[in-house]
Amino acid sequence: MKYLIPLMLLSTTAMAQKQQNGPCDQAQRVYNLLIQNYGERPFIEMVDNKGHKLIMFVNPETSTWTIVATDDSIACGISAGKDFTPADPKRFQEKKKENPS
Repeated sequence: MKYLIPLMLLSTTAMAQKQQNGPCDQAQRVYNLLIQNYGERPFIEMVDNKGHKLIMFVNPETSTWTIVATDDSIACGISAGKDFTPADPKRFQEKKKENPS
């Protein structure tokens, strides 16, 4: 997981020890921390083009989120934030140009 560079890290006692690429711990401890301390639940599991597994945890009540990279034995905090909300697909569609009359 040396390819990962943490953007915004969780600051907790459980993840206080930093490894070369950021705060990492046993995967289950990281999951428990996010669930118990932040009320975040697993929302999306994905695998990037290099085969690395990422999990996004979300708290729908507070709109906080955390992304961790894991190999199912170790998990590392990659990024965390607030204001999670589903995207509006219409916002990303190209607007049609109006024909002048």
